[in-house]
Amino acid sequence: MRIIYLDEPTYLPDDFAREMARLGEFEVFADRPDRPTALARLANADVAIVEWTRLRDLDFGRFDRLKHIALVMTGCDLVDLEAAGAAGISVSNCPTYSAQSVAEHVFALLLAVNRRLFQADRLVRRGESHVYGPFLAGELAGQTMGLIGTGRIGQAVARIARGFGMRVVGANRSGRAVPDVEALDIRDVMRLSDVVSVQVPFTATTKGLITAELLGSMKKSALFVNTSRAGLVDEAALFALLRDGGIRGAGLDDVVRTADNPLYGLDNVVLTPGTAWYTETAREANMTELLDTVRAYVGGTPRNIVNGSYLRKA
Repeated sequence: MRIIYLDEPTYLPDDFAREMARLGEFEVFADRPDRPTALARLANADVAIVEWTRLRDLDFGRFDRLKHIALVMTGCDLVDLEAAGAAGISVSNCPTYSAQSVAEHVFALLLAVNRRLFQADRLVRRGESHVYGPFLAGELAGQTMGLIGTGRIGQAVARIARGFGMRVVGANRSGRAVPDVEALDIRDVMRLSDVVSVQVPFTATTKGLITAELLGSMKKSALFVNTSRAGLVDEAALFALLRDGGIRGAGLDDVVRTADNPLYGLDNVVLTPGTAWYTETAREANMTELLDTVRAYVGGTPRNIVNGSYLRKA
């Protein structure tokens, strides 16, 4: 059994490497390979751990040896799941490690936008003190937190929101009931909420989920927070609303356009570079979950398989 870490680990503790080596020959590549290099590496592996490399528009049938791809993260958009499944290659993810860290980041973004913390910090550093006018904010207690997506992260956001004394409403694609979250249609969540928080996996079916129409239905006083992939949101429409006062502010952990994005010029937006998940606790939990997932596959009891329906068709 040959297991490779295909591309530049963000974090790879020694004990993780030792345990992986118990499962088979284990090789770590510390770069982000170009496509030909990635394909050559994949062709010589039974299991590939993938963190950065896009495996889309790819003939998975060319790989006689590769049987499993273990994604380091929760999101699965790096891999064409259907094509991999059709070639008999299973794909797993790590679905649980970061729910609490991301939920806490939702509130870090929310509070930074709501209380204009970065503007206040700059003002104090210029020597100002006890300036009130620009910093009038609403309190979260009594406001409505609207969740787009009520899975593990959404439920963690809901718990924190209730601690602030907020009413929590939410919408999900399955229509399943979630304890202590009032179920509404997505249109009503967007229309009625004082804060909208998006935590939805990015897939072909969810791309562009938050349309210009939905964004335009929000209260002018509302705040918008997205800790999922930016491709879920009509970014041009969001920018226009923020620029023109259509909503009060936004906190974003990802953007579609990374160069010269007009969002960068708005002072009612707080941006972070995909770090919502990145805490010491989540980082360790990620390694544990990844190790357990690969170990389960090698042991013949695969878990966290995200393309099972496509495998059944293979």
